[in-house]
Amino acid sequence: MDHNQSSSAIKERSLTISVFGQGKMGLPIDVVFLEAGYNVIGVDTNSKIVDRINSGDIPIIGEPGVKEGLTKGMTGKKYYCTLSVEEAVKSSDIILIIIPIMLDENKNPDLEPLLLTLKNIGEYLEKGHTIIIECTVPITTTNGIIKETLEKVSGLKAGEDFGLGFSPERTFSGRAIADIRDNYPKIVGGINSKSTEKLSMIYNSIAHKGVIELTATEAEAVKIFKGVYGDVNIALANEFAIISEKLNIDVSKIIKASNSEPFSHIHRQGPGVGGHCIPVYPQFLINIAESRNVNALLTKTGRKINLSMPEHVIKRIIYGFEKVGKHLDKSKITLLGLAYRGDVKEHRYSPSIDITNLLKNCNPRELVLSDPLYTAEEVAEIVDVEFEQDLLIASLKADCLVILTDHKEYKESELSKVLDSLNKPFIIVDTKDIIQSTRDLEDGFLIGIGR
Repeated sequence: MDHNQSSSAIKERSLTISVFGQGKMGLPIDVVFLEAGYNVIGVDTNSKIVDRINSGDIPIIGEPGVKEGLTKGMTGKKYYCTLSVEEAVKSSDIILIIIPIMLDENKNPDLEPLLLTLKNIGEYLEKGHTIIIECTVPITTTNGIIKETLEKVSGLKAGEDFGLGFSPERTFSGRAIADIRDNYPKIVGGINSKSTEKLSMIYNSIAHKGVIELTATEAEAVKIFKGVYGDVNIALANEFAIISEKLNIDVSKIIKASNSEPFSHIHRQGPGVGGHCIPVYPQFLINIAESRNVNALLTKTGRKINLSMPEHVIKRIIYGFEKVGKHLDKSKITLLGLAYRGDVKEHRYSPSIDITNLLKNCNPRELVLSDPLYTAEEVAEIVDVEFEQDLLIASLKADCLVILTDHKEYKESELSKVLDSLNKPFIIVDTKDIIQSTRDLEDGFLIGIGR
């Protein structure tokens, strides 16, 4: 399509968008395009996910509006999900890819799932298609191996025969639809001006705050730099916390006071970082920097500090046992939270996993993990530990509670209900600042990270 044809099709919402990847970010994107009036085809390689979606059993929790939006789309014959790449590509005008890119065992980006998807798409690519990459990739990937792969398989010229660009996903779990549609401008970057113009028109039709136009490589860098900023800032807070422990001062109070000035934006200390983003993207930057003979020293240091935090949590637990005169190997320890972040069912790279495994090596009499969002069967596939979903049962007769996730179920008012069932004197290690009081409990000892 030329500019006028594209503009008219977008205005009339006569385009069909296929979204490759029907996960925690792909499904909200489906809904935003559906709400804007487009036809959407969801594509996934997992037949169970495809079958669940088409039957109305939407495999996502904690994302307002997703189930309702997809159900409405299916009822109105504007959305369905498929395993068939051929069907999706041939039926679409816009092809959007959002599949997770993780690290391999050598800490290199594992691009194989993405490259396989691109090869499959390339077999059916036609002139006039536009391909948008929303999954986070190393800087220069869109203009490099993505473009090369599509051109090689399709025999078409990127930027001329088909549009190609990158638009970083900018969402926070639990408010994905609002973030895509309402909260931020959409960043777009094509491999050439023609592609950028096409992406800009598409996203202007769904993003209420408009778009920011960059090149594809600049758009890739936006997401990577933001992730590295988060990792380094949390590492700085963790370094402050460790120093504060030695000075016997409360780092949480200090950070809050510092951030009362508008130029201070110190993040919160914690047991480490998890999720798809912050633990992964710094390594993307380190790799690309080293390929250009640049030592990303600060980025590496931030990674080193955050990776060390699970071991620091173990030290805090041991310190707590020393303070109350108990022996760890004769005690029951209950870990609260498997997910890396409160009220989100996501455990990828969660510090809780490392902390659990490190504690097992300390040989406590009993070690129990609890998380209201997971079942025993799910946890058994993630970490080898006794599991009890119910907070009261998991905490019964525990000598030590370790709060690793800030679920709403672990609020101070909820935790107060289990105190009488603990073995006194007990220890609470609060790595998430859920318990705001810094005084010692009447029958136990409360510590945190930097508190």
